Amino acid sequence: MKKIILYLIFFILLGSCINPSANKEDGFIVKDILDRKVLIPNQVNTVIGLRAGALRLLLYCGAREMITGIEELEKRPGRPYADAFPELKKLPVIGPPMGGDPELILKIKPDVIFITYSTVQDADALQKKTGIPVIAIECSEFATEKEKLFRSFRLIGSIIHKEERVDSLINYISVSINDLHERTNNIPVEKKPKGYIGGVPYSGSFGIISTQPYYPPFIFTNSINVASSIDQKLVSHVKGTFIDKEQLMQWNPDYLFIDQSGFEIVKKDLSAGSALAENLVAVKNNNMYTLYPYNNYATNYEMVLVNSWYVASVLYPDEFKDVDFFLKASEIITVFFGFNSKFAFHTDIFKRINSLND
Repeated sequence: MKKIILYLIFFILLGSCINPSANKEDGFIVKDILDRKVLIPNQVNTVIGLRAGALRLLLYCGAREMITGIEELEKRPGRPYADAFPELKKLPVIGPPMGGDPELILKIKPDVIFITYSTVQDADALQKKTGIPVIAIECSEFATEKEKLFRSFRLIGSIIHKEERVDSLINYISVSINDLHERTNNIPVEKKPKGYIGGVPYSGSFGIISTQPYYPPFIFTNSINVASSIDQKLVSHVKGTFIDKEQLMQWNPDYLFIDQSGFEIVKKDLSAGSALAENLVAVKNNNMYTLYPYNNYATNYEMVLVNSWYVASVLYPDEFKDVDFFLKASEIITVFFGFNSKFAFHTDIFKRINSLND
């Protein structure tokens, strides 16, 4: 009887040794943002990104040469990475936005699928349908949850073996944000002008009443955002945050920053003779400036950082007189996209608005 038991133990141990899921040569296990454990092949050569922001994060992490397909929406212009990598539009379409099509994905058979805005159930279902590892990543809020964003960067880097690239990117972002903080942290509150961001896009363009209470350029520069007093229950990072025009007049900020995506609507909101134009000190003093769109199929993180340096240069010219904004902007774009990018296709956006009637 003892011999039988010993034999059974021997074969059980032998079976565990040759079990593919336990064999290191088959790959390695990672835990994604949803705490799912996923087996990844040791050699990852091709990847795709599904849903808002996934492709953007892959490009940040140096995966350009590995991307083999894009969602239909990615063929449309308007996002900085689409301008930086126009050749992406020539890749096969893997389905509609916010999820793609499993059958089209199987035609190109990427080694790994990265997906944002997913659930455990959705990610598991897609993995079962395709037989391809599905990794959930997250496009989190830049100012308040950047460590979650960095976790996604590191997760991507570990899977595509771009750890050095990711570490360099995270370090640059951290140093840049810290520089903004150090330059503005000791400015007395009474010397800080009040700011407001309007025209913020959320799945479309909106006017002056669309805002962001946790707007990173204000947070990174220790600035006063009049909208930060909004009840958190009324704030949605997905559906948007909207105020009444009367509230804006009550706040009466010293500076208005306008997201370029909503500029034409904002011009109507602030047209001559309107209550806002008659009452807002920022309009009367022509303290209105345009910024690059905050969102376009999730957050444009590189442009949020660029916007932050522009806001800083406007609100605190003395503290940033040694900074050439356009050189700094070009530097940021270069670091995020991994090559010596020219900033020419964005320079006309950052400007003071002298007249809303032009």
